[in-house]
Amino acid sequence: MIKIAYVGAHLPSYLAEEYNVFSDSISGLKSLTEELDVELIVIDSPIATRANAKCVADSLEDAEVDFVLLQHASFAMGDLVLEFINRTFRLGIWATEEPVKDGPIPLNNFVSMNLQAGVLTRYLKKQNIPFKWFYGSTKHEWFKPRLEVTVGALRAIKRLEKAKIGLVGGLAPTFYNITFDERELLSRWGVEVQSHEMSELFSRAQSADSGDIANAIEAMSKAGKVEISDRDLKVSALIYLGMLDLAKEHNYDALAVSDWPDFQSELNIHPGMAFSWLDENDGIPVSSEGDVLGAISMLMMNAISQDKSMLLDMNDLDEERDAVLMWHCGGSPLNFADHKGVRWTNHTTLGRKSDDPPMGAVADLQFASQDTTIFRLADDGKQMFVADAAIIDSPHKGFDGSRGWVSKFKMAGESISLGDMVNTIMVEGIEHHFILAKGQHEDVVQEVAAWLDIKIIQKQDYQNYLQRPAKF
Repeated sequence: MIKIAYVGAHLPSYLAEEYNVFSDSISGLKSLTEELDVELIVIDSPIATRANAKCVADSLEDAEVDFVLLQHASFAMGDLVLEFINRTFRLGIWATEEPVKDGPIPLNNFVSMNLQAGVLTRYLKKQNIPFKWFYGSTKHEWFKPRLEVTVGALRAIKRLEKAKIGLVGGLAPTFYNITFDERELLSRWGVEVQSHEMSELFSRAQSADSGDIANAIEAMSKAGKVEISDRDLKVSALIYLGMLDLAKEHNYDALAVSDWPDFQSELNIHPGMAFSWLDENDGIPVSSEGDVLGAISMLMMNAISQDKSMLLDMNDLDEERDAVLMWHCGGSPLNFADHKGVRWTNHTTLGRKSDDPPMGAVADLQFASQDTTIFRLADDGKQMFVADAAIIDSPHKGFDGSRGWVSKFKMAGESISLGDMVNTIMVEGIEHHFILAKGQHEDVVQEVAAWLDIKIIQKQDYQNYLQRPAKF
C-alpha cells in the first residue's frame, strides 16, 4: 500500500491554527486517502524550523513513506524544504486558500509555496529535484484530481521496484526490435530479469499433479466455450501449471515466454490459452515472444489501472473510422471480452497450410467498447510511449484472436489523427507490442516519467516527406 505523510509547516506569527488549517487538512486527507486506498501518516506537531524539519524527515524515511505532502499552512521559511529533498520518498508542496480576501493577510502561504518551488528549481537547479505542487483545501477542484494522478504514478513506480521477470526460451526468432539490456532495466527501474530454457518449463509441465491438472481443466472450461480437443485442453493445463510452478518458485511478478517455435515442434500447440489463464486466474502477466519490456509494461499498467492489461500488435487500419485494429493471436486475459464472451479455439495461422490437425489453443474474443490507454515502455526503459484512446464499435469483427478497433487517440491531451498515430509509431520505430489498459491514464504515465526523468515519445505529425526519430 502507498504511504502518504502529511507535514504541516508555519510561522507561529501567522494564523494557521486560528483558522484550523491543520485540523481541517488532516480531516480532509483522512477521508480522501481512505477513498484512494492509501495509508496516511500524520505528523501532529507543525514544524517551524529546519531542525524540526530534519527530525520529521528522518522519521518519515525510517517509516518508508512513499510521498510527503509538505503543507504551507501559513508562510514558512525557505530552508525547511531542504530537509525533504534527496530522500527515499517523493515530495509534494501544498498551500491552501486564504480564508479572507481583505485586511491583514492571515496565512501568506501561497507565496511561501512559490518561494520553496523557486528554491528547488532555481537555487538547486543543478540537482534537478522533482516535486509536485498542490493548491486548495482537500475539497478544492484542483486537489483531488492531482492527488489521484500522483497515487497512480506512485503505484506504478513502486510496483516495478524490485520486480522480477522470468524470461523463458529467449526472444522469438528474428524479433530483434524487442531485445533488451537487463543491466539497464536493473539500474533504471530496479527490475531483475532471470532466464530459463524452454526445456525447464516443459519438464515442470510434465510433472504436474493429476489433481491440479483436473482442477485447471475444469476452471478453464468454465471460463469460455471450449472448441478444442481434449488433448489440447489438457496440454494447455499442463503448460499453465508449469508456468505457475516456475513463477511461484522464483517469485516472478510476470513472465516473458517465447510462444514459438518450440511449443509447436515439441507439443504441437500454441500456449495462448495457458498464457491467458495464468494472467486471468493468478494475476501473473505473460508477454508473448519473449518480450521482457512488454511484460514490464503490463505490470506498470496493471498497477495504474488496478486491472489486467493486454499485450497486442497493431494489425490493420480503418481510415474511414480513423481506427487501428489491436490484436494478438489469443494469449490475453479475458477481462476485455464483450457480451459474446470467450471461445477457447484453435490458433488461426499455425499449421493452416500443413496436413496436421489444427493447433490449439487460444482465447478468441472481441473487446467491449470502452476508454483505454495504449502504452509501451521502450528503449530499455529510457522512453515511454502513451496515448489515451477508446475501443469503438465497428461493423468489422477483426481477425480471429483477441482483438478490438481502437480510435479517438490523444497524446499530451491533444486529439491526433490515425495518420499521426501511425507516423509516430513508424518514425520512432516503437517496439511492435503495445499494452492496452482499461481507462485513460496518460496523465499518470506522464507523471511517472516526470518523477523518474524518463523521456515521453512525442507525436510526429503525419507528413509526406521522410522524417527521422526525435533522438537524431
